[in-house]
Amino acid sequence: MSKTSFAEYFCYRRKFLLYNLISRNLKVRYRHSLLGMFWTVLIPAVTAAIFYVIFNYVFKVQIPHYLLFLLSGLIPWTFFSTAVPLGTESLVNNYNLLNKVPIPIHALLYAEALTHLLNLLLSIPVLIAAMVIFRVWPTWTMIQYPLLVGFLFLITYSFCIIFGLVYVYFRDLKHIITLLLQLWMYGTPVMYSSEMIPQRFRWVLAVNPVGTIFVGFHESLVGNKWLTSQEYLTIAAWVLFLLFLSKYMLNKMRDSIVEML
Repeated sequence: MSKTSFAEYFCYRRKFLLYNLISRNLKVRYRHSLLGMFWTVLIPAVTAAIFYVIFNYVFKVQIPHYLLFLLSGLIPWTFFSTAVPLGTESLVNNYNLLNKVPIPIHALLYAEALTHLLNLLLSIPVLIAAMVIFRVWPTWTMIQYPLLVGFLFLITYSFCIIFGLVYVYFRDLKHIITLLLQLWMYGTPVMYSSEMIPQRFRWVLAVNPVGTIFVGFHESLVGNKWLTSQEYLTIAAWVLFLLFLSKYMLNKMRDSIVEML
């Protein structure tokens, strides 16, 4: 059994396959939909508007440009929270394809993650519109945002592989992840600032695989701050750990997955 190289892990030589899988994902997802891909913009925008009214006018959260603050976190969270559960089910939902066509199983997971990344990128105009409304002008710290999106994508793809492989053997995982993501959102600074977390509980951000990344999303667009070197090291440690763990599991389990399906 040959080991999967990182070039193969990211389907470097299978661009045509990825293109077709992503096209299929988009066609299936938006078939018979009147608004089509416009939902990728509408959902985070409406969600942000609801949270803005609740937290700005009811709880009176004192965060400057709070709507922009919300969008800077909700758009990447929408990507993460939709890609992970759908990636988890991807192998099981495509068992007919895997039984008929000899394609690498991780290509399905990678295409799922890329499909949702495309949806995230299509939501960026909402962020730009919010910046224009609040007259937040571009700064050098904003170059962190696409970098952090890249880190979040790597973590998301890793989770798609890890959970996707486990789900083949343990179908209850689907329901566990649904509950986990609900708790995970409130444990991640998506709707609130990390400064609102008491100092003695700040360690929670470091043990949350995406916690520091979401701190960076807010700081880069609203806080006009650079993440510290320690925060970048925390992000890098999680990215590398999850990449190597998912790659290890893929090498160990890929040959038995199709048989189990």
